[in-house]
Amino acid sequence: MALAGCGGTTHHAASQPRPQCTGSKVAAKRAHARAQLNADLARLRVAAKTMERHTEQGNDAINAALDRFMLHVAQPTLPVHERSRFIDHAAAIVSPKCYLCFQALEASRPTGAAA
Repeated sequence: MALAGCGGTTHHAASQPRPQCTGSKVAAKRAHARAQLNADLARLRVAAKTMERHTEQGNDAINAALDRFMLHVAQPTLPVHERSRFIDHAAAIVSPKCYLCFQALEASRPTGAAA
């Protein structure tokens, strides 16, 4: 009875980063996405100033600004780690004012090796 040898020289393919983790290769698209997210952060700051105290659900202004931000940050134009930093900035703005807004941001955080 003959047995086949084990071990051999099997080469495993190197893992490639997922395209949604690396962002767009076009610099203009990345710059536009950054400008859009910075404008969304400014809207969040203005909306947060309309609230006098901390609430569970926020108000219409902060909810609308947060919805817009979350739609833009979900786009895979920027790398995962950069989108995660934008979420950090947004969380710092809304957490003193709106508990569920903060939870929504944390739940939408992208996952990846560099997040």
